Amino acid sequence: MAANDAPGFATLLRRYRRERRLTQEELAERAGVSPEAISLLERGLTQAPQRGTVDLLVAAFGLSAEEAAVFAAAARHARWAERGADQQAAAIDTAPSGSAGGSAPAEGNLPVPLTPLFGRERDEDALLSMLDDPATRLLTLTGAAGVGKTRLALRVAMRLQQERRQEVVFVDLIPVHDPDRALPAIAGALGLQESGGLSLRDTVIHALRQRHVTLVLDNFEQVLSAARVVLALLIGSVGVKALVTSRWPLNVRGERSYPVTPLALPDSTQRASLDDLRAVPTVALFVERAVAAEPGFTLTTLEEGRLVADICARLDGLPLAIELAAARVRHVGLRRLGEWVAQLSVLEILTDGPQDLADHQRTMRSTIAWSYNLLSAERQRLFRWLGVFVGGASVDTVAAVTERTTEALLADLALLVDAHLLRRTDTGGAERYTQLVTLQAYAREKLRATGEWDEARRRHAGYFLDLTQRIDWRVTDQPAGLFALLQLEYENVRAALAWAWETGAIDHGLRMVSRLRRYWDTRAQFREGLDWLERFIARADAPESPEEREQLAQAWTGVLVMAYRLDRLDRACEAAEAALALRRVSGDSNQIAGALGNLANIVAPLHDYERARALYEECLTLYRETGERQGMVFPLFNLGNLYVDTGRPREALAYYEESLALSRAVGESEIARAATWNGLGEALIVLDEPLRAIEVTTPAYRCCVLERSDYWVANCAWTLGRAYWRLGDAAAARNYLDEAVDTFGALGAVVGSARVRYFRASLALAHGDVTSALGDLAQALAALVHRTDANEYLWWLVERVGTLACQRGALERAARLHGAATVHRDVAPRLLDPAERDLRQCDLDRLRAEIDEKTLATLFVEGEALTLDASIALARQELGPEAG
Repeated sequence: MAANDAPGFATLLRRYRRERRLTQEELAERAGVSPEAISLLERGLTQAPQRGTVDLLVAAFGLSAEEAAVFAAAARHARWAERGADQQAAAIDTAPSGSAGGSAPAEGNLPVPLTPLFGRERDEDALLSMLDDPATRLLTLTGAAGVGKTRLALRVAMRLQQERRQEVVFVDLIPVHDPDRALPAIAGALGLQESGGLSLRDTVIHALRQRHVTLVLDNFEQVLSAARVVLALLIGSVGVKALVTSRWPLNVRGERSYPVTPLALPDSTQRASLDDLRAVPTVALFVERAVAAEPGFTLTTLEEGRLVADICARLDGLPLAIELAAARVRHVGLRRLGEWVAQLSVLEILTDGPQDLADHQRTMRSTIAWSYNLLSAERQRLFRWLGVFVGGASVDTVAAVTERTTEALLADLALLVDAHLLRRTDTGGAERYTQLVTLQAYAREKLRATGEWDEARRRHAGYFLDLTQRIDWRVTDQPAGLFALLQLEYENVRAALAWAWETGAIDHGLRMVSRLRRYWDTRAQFREGLDWLERFIARADAPESPEEREQLAQAWTGVLVMAYRLDRLDRACEAAEAALALRRVSGDSNQIAGALGNLANIVAPLHDYERARALYEECLTLYRETGERQGMVFPLFNLGNLYVDTGRPREALAYYEESLALSRAVGESEIARAATWNGLGEALIVLDEPLRAIEVTTPAYRCCVLERSDYWVANCAWTLGRAYWRLGDAAAARNYLDEAVDTFGALGAVVGSARVRYFRASLALAHGDVTSALGDLAQALAALVHRTDANEYLWWLVERVGTLACQRGALERAARLHGAATVHRDVAPRLLDPAERDLRQCDLDRLRAEIDEKTLATLFVEGEALTLDASIALARQELGPEAG
């Protein structure tokens, strides 16, 4: 098995736990860790398990040597996801010889600089002393662009790891220009994503609450208004500190600021000795970088030493400026380099810039301009145009946007890298070129000054429009490489969408978002996708051509998918109606059929079953008329679902079987068939055939896990949990229901998560676990009580709170709740699961045994008379403080 095909750590953890029939709590007790830690690891909210935790889990599972090796490898992969093994080795090799016990340093995602840091020993010690102080929670390194804030922060962070044995997480904010993206960047570095009903901020706080970690937030000045987010994380997570680099303080409560000054320049005494000059940090830095550029470089005379000292002084002791200058030695020699630096026309080339800027900012700009002016006209243009990319770009992307051949481009890119005007990185096995923030800012200034800014952005947006057009909306199973490329380039995609929005290029934006809907759906980026789709639809003109109608119909289809995933059914229905209207105008029978099926998919959950059935039947008729057999697969599957929902599971079986047979015949994707197998499993559960339900749903579940289709993983896990409950395997049932709750929650599917909580509470009550049931019922009720599309599920919850009341001895309240719920549930077409039916019967048997017949009848009648609001109020009385 290839390394990138191996199951992830979270998958292995769940697999080993289920194979041993352990709950999360049982595993936590056996391993000596907290249940919360197990939950976070299994859900992927903590993606970097420490070695000690892995060892405890290996022992708890009793893994074989081979299994333990695979488990440890998965853990290492999770820890090294953001950096390669070579960097890890380099970090260990550079550990001080006096590290405590000689053990390996605490792990993290720190970039490992390949060059030494000069002249910052006092700064390092001072910063470590400040961070050792418990009162220091937020420490900001401030200073000029290019002064070395990042390098100093990285050195301090490395020492925290190696000497203090502390956990450190590096957050690179270079590609982040929108303050609203700062929190997602922090979450990404921590391996977190949005979780259920929690906001992303609360998800991060929850994950950090039990950890002691230092967050290194680099280049914060471009997202300065996100300072309150950082403060909220620190307030909510007492074991967390933040080490920030920024040109300006964050200006929030509790911040301690540390100004990073330029490196020391030689004084008059030091200029008298070559050896003394070599020991000066600025001179030492220059020499080190010059040797890297020209291996034969050396200072042999005092005159050369003083010339280097003069160059460093002209550059204000700024490390980046010194590095840029030293790299030129190989091209112009030391003496000529000194003459260039001495020319005020070079250092002050931007003297027409705003006079209210600080001197060091104008000097830094001049330093970059000086290096820029050493380039040929073609290379200057390349440097400028690189400024249009966000988060870097590949060679092929740069070639397309700049209209250069790859062969000629590579040489010029290499020169820019050598000149420290560009950085070459390896991200996910792909070579990319990025600019430092200050360099990119200068490149963009020059683009504007030369009148190329608008053209560069237009070409950039055009390239990423073309990239998105490679997504085929008709194909469910897109090439993995295409989506991986989009993931890598997503910041550029966002920039292209922003350009379309800012410039009013609505047609351009619609064409992008109509294709990106498949990407957003696959990556579970429902909220962002819906936002972009809604924006461009709101400003779109009425379509006049078939192409414009197609584009707008696809955008509306994207809205209905995103809204449906977010349980916003009313909005999804509006979008489906709009898409269908556009399709009817087009007159294409297959497209009309697809839109009919989409609308039916939304109408059915809104309980308009007759209309849904009519829409599916019309959809099937059109497909049969056109001979579109592949199109028939999904309306057949959905008709099966509809018959299950309307209490006719036996009739549903025929539709599922026809859908599966047709799916095989036309070569539909495995993931599409998995959805049908799951539907068949649901029908079999209602028909009280749990073993067959498990047999058909388990392969579907495995397929969805393999394809990382989280939405269908959650649905299959829900089905399996109910089947195992009916089969009598409570441990397996609980494991699958746990996964379904967590996965629906992570997707933001509030209704889906609440439905599964109802079943998990039912399972708990069937086994007398009142405490667990109380928590699930309270959370589910809180999630659904204000939703207009969840009345059916609220009645489910009312009945189950009645079960809770029955088991706690509140028999009169239990009778009223049962009376209220059953009168509404029993008129609904959907049948109860057999396990639910048995649980209801247990309640009724107890009530009849302990309450006389006349009184019980009266209580039932009183319950039947209750409105939904009154029933919920009664349920809340039983739930108590848990109900909020």
